[in-house]
Amino acid sequence: MKILFLSQFFPPEMGALASRTYEHAKYWVQEGHEVTVVCGFPNYPDGVVPPEYHGKWLAREDWDGIRVLRGWLYATPNRGVIKRSIAFVTYMISSILVAIFCAGKCDVVVASSPQLLCGLAGYIVSLIKWRPFVFEVRDLWPAQIIDLGVIKNRFIIFLLSSLESFLYNRAKAIVTIAPAMSCEIARRGFPESKIFTIPNGINEEFFKPTNGGIKIRQEKGWDTSKIVVLYIGTMGLSQGLETILQVAENMKDNPDVLFVFVGAGADRENLISLAEQKKLNNTKFYPPVKKQDMPDWYSSADICLVSLKKRNVFLYNIPSKMFEIMACERPILLGAEGQARELLEQSGAGIAIEPENANAYTEALIKMIHDPEMRKLFGKKGREYVLAHFTRKENAKKYLSIFSEVAGKTV
Repeated sequence: MKILFLSQFFPPEMGALASRTYEHAKYWVQEGHEVTVVCGFPNYPDGVVPPEYHGKWLAREDWDGIRVLRGWLYATPNRGVIKRSIAFVTYMISSILVAIFCAGKCDVVVASSPQLLCGLAGYIVSLIKWRPFVFEVRDLWPAQIIDLGVIKNRFIIFLLSSLESFLYNRAKAIVTIAPAMSCEIARRGFPESKIFTIPNGINEEFFKPTNGGIKIRQEKGWDTSKIVVLYIGTMGLSQGLETILQVAENMKDNPDVLFVFVGAGADRENLISLAEQKKLNNTKFYPPVKKQDMPDWYSSADICLVSLKKRNVFLYNIPSKMFEIMACERPILLGAEGQARELLEQSGAGIAIEPENANAYTEALIKMIHDPEMRKLFGKKGREYVLAHFTRKENAKKYLSIFSEVAGKTV
């Protein structure tokens, strides 16, 4: 098959969408299919485009046999509604032009959200190429940004909601990342027959326990006796990391615990400022790390945090970092409800508590700190569970069967 995939983000950019797209596409190529990914110039999350792309409108690359076509877009840091909206619009325009004039023939067109304009671009390209359109839904937009208070204008909400319904109606297949998300879309009246769930997952050969955690601790000067509580990922409006700083404040008299935050995002500077105001000497902030270093960072931790705000829309989400942490055999302290909590309880990979409840976080954290054998068991169960249910290879196979069905091709 010839697969055309529109995704605003792609490696070397970090994040779940970039990793998911790359690892699935890599498997499809290995199985003999031709894959073209249309993305933007790398700039996430800091909005800085590498010098080698300056002065270009298009860049052609090969990533493990994947044909990557990068088009110009307005690059901006991952914060600010207006600037991010401009980035979304420019990517939509450039991806349509690149896909039409540079991508060549295809059997299926796939576009990945959460930003809906990528979905619209995919649909337009599918019309021009007379090929079926598959819409990958990674977050329920606009529900998520409405729930977070990012957008309040009723007219804009109406436009985005209308666009969401339009794309669901026009897609030959809708692919979500969580069963609860699929159920919610079906509940709204869209045919169950065209809704599929392909969760996030991991490359089990990459995400695994390593000895590199010792090196990380030595390089950063962390006392080997300290219990390191790690959050690694986006520091944005969705994560509610102010609550974790409250937990750090609750435990600031315990010299054996260190809270480590790694990543970037719209809320990062505010969190650093808040930690300084609270005089939290038990917290450290580090910039994003390269993907190849992430297993070492996970392995440097005694406990890993996964945090979301207490919002209805997050009942349908499973943060992708959960799979990575589980694969690296680290225990999870989860502040989330719904689908994510259900997954954690099924796997036995950690403790789930009420989101944005600092006292509940503190109580669970103390329990985990005082029971190293429990932490070890959580880690072991997590890896066993994720290997049994959430590998990229199996997910990529499921995707191919969907492509085969909508395109009428044998794979």
